[in-house]
Amino acid sequence: MLRRAWHRLRSRGAGRLLALAVGVALLLALAGLAVSAGPLRQRPTPLTAVTTLSLFADFARQVGGERVEVVALLGDGVDVHGYQPTPGDLVALSRAQLLLYNGFDLEPFLGQLLAGAGRPELVRVALAEGLPPLVTAGRPNPHFWLNPQFAVHYVERIRDAFAAADPAGAASYHQNAARYIAELQALDAELEQQLSVIPAERRQLVVAHDAFPYFAQRYGFRLIGAVLSSEAQEPTPGELLALLQQLRQAGARALFVEPQFTSRLVEQLARETGVRVLPLYSDAFPPDGSIRSYVDLMRANARNIVEGLR
Repeated sequence: MLRRAWHRLRSRGAGRLLALAVGVALLLALAGLAVSAGPLRQRPTPLTAVTTLSLFADFARQVGGERVEVVALLGDGVDVHGYQPTPGDLVALSRAQLLLYNGFDLEPFLGQLLAGAGRPELVRVALAEGLPPLVTAGRPNPHFWLNPQFAVHYVERIRDAFAAADPAGAASYHQNAARYIAELQALDAELEQQLSVIPAERRQLVVAHDAFPYFAQRYGFRLIGAVLSSEAQEPTPGELLALLQQLRQAGARALFVEPQFTSRLVEQLARETGVRVLPLYSDAFPPDGSIRSYVDLMRANARNIVEGLR
């Protein structure tokens, strides 16, 4: 199968990096996959699911339990906008029954990657499908999961996909999902109470990456600017000047940055405005391994927002 994927990529003129990844994946699959598959045969699972973000892998493991092997394409600290496929990604896709991704153009690399994998039978589940998008900079913003109420929708989509692919495990998936949805609902109430200590006049967010409109909508914050767009594109000098003026007029107290984005513009904004700089997480867990679950990520965000704005 991977040999056919290699020829398909060459014939379609795909990028050199992806073609190289497929070629190496072919060698790995032919020469070493049998060795690595040994432990998998000792602990068989009915399903193997590949997710794009590691946050979605956390959702999938919560629902799938021991019945599903879950592999995330993007590791900790990896920016989805700058992702480059690896040989291991092609191997993972060649073995999976399901692909769980966000949709709304969050993962622009998927079309080329799937064309290379050559898996028309792979079940593809767009987790954000059916949610009402907010439009920023003329495009639907894809970061729904930063509202825990929308994260419940993701879990329900995963539950239904697993149950359809593995009917024998449907009861387990529904039970696991119900438990986790209750945890997400409790998290939502917890965050609402924690953030309520911030006075109304200070409930404004300046972020490095335009990923938080659903969070702001849910918890009553006003987004007064983002250094980078939702596609992580840096602003023009004119846009940066306008943002600086906006921050000064609003009297912003803190600038929230994400570890996967290292931008000189963030540092420049902090210097020019004199605001505090605190971390906020959206697309990825931090690379130092200090946060390993969606629930802990959202709690860390709330703590940092309270620290910066209270």
